Amino acid sequence: MQSFESHGVVDEAQALKYFMYLSSVSAPVLRGGGGGGGGDCKVEGSSDSGGGEGSLEDITRRLEALEAKLLGSLDPGTRKTHEFALGKEGACVGRVFKDVKEKKCYSAAWKWVPSEYYGWDLEKRRSCLGAHNVEQLCKAMLMENKSHHEGGGDNRLNSRFYLVVVQYSATISQKKLEGEVRGLLPVEKRLTAKDYSFSVAKEADSDKRTGFKHNSVSPFGLATDVPIILDEAVSTLDVPFFWMGGGHVDLKLGMSVKDFVGTTNCA
Repeated sequence: MQSFESHGVVDEAQALKYFMYLSSVSAPVLRGGGGGGGGDCKVEGSSDSGGGEGSLEDITRRLEALEAKLLGSLDPGTRKTHEFALGKEGACVGRVFKDVKEKKCYSAAWKWVPSEYYGWDLEKRRSCLGAHNVEQLCKAMLMENKSHHEGGGDNRLNSRFYLVVVQYSATISQKKLEGEVRGLLPVEKRLTAKDYSFSVAKEADSDKRTGFKHNSVSPFGLATDVPIILDEAVSTLDVPFFWMGGGHVDLKLGMSVKDFVGTTNCA
């Protein structure tokens, strides 16, 4: 059996999330008797709704409590909002959390980091997040096509803005990005190279279109429908799990590449 760690699961909360995922995709649920693996073990159907210790209902309650704790809710029993715990930026975190939950990204992991996080080098950030290597540390940047023609339509195949997810250890190649976006259109509708000139979007445009402030941008819970591009180096990571912004400058969201690609409709 593969370990939790091999699935990007690094703590108790993630272990519960992973167990919930296994429970959702298989009808029977294994429930052990004694500790140490030596006790009796019986299989009970998912229809068990007794609510006792170890039942799906019990695990759900425990999972919600842990999630609330991780996200700063001071009273999970009454489901207080993130605004209560985080002030104005709580709404941003709430959007991200809701989007991730609704899209059933079971591999999602949340990690609060110290305020001095961005003053650290990548290796120290990696250690803080428990990542295997610095290549798993990523950021989402809004890029603008300065040569975009308004009359040519504004959709994911020919958008003025794209949110690009790239590793911190890498840089965005303008030519590579232009080629990637140009290749989204069918050959017969493809524009010329002169129709593309990408650069980092102005901070005001990024704030408005993503709904997030600098260093907190997340591909989830976006304020507008911005098409997303996942850099190839991220999609082919040796350990297919990476970290990104979680909607607050001090909150990071980790996720498997498979979940990300399957839920964001990224290019």
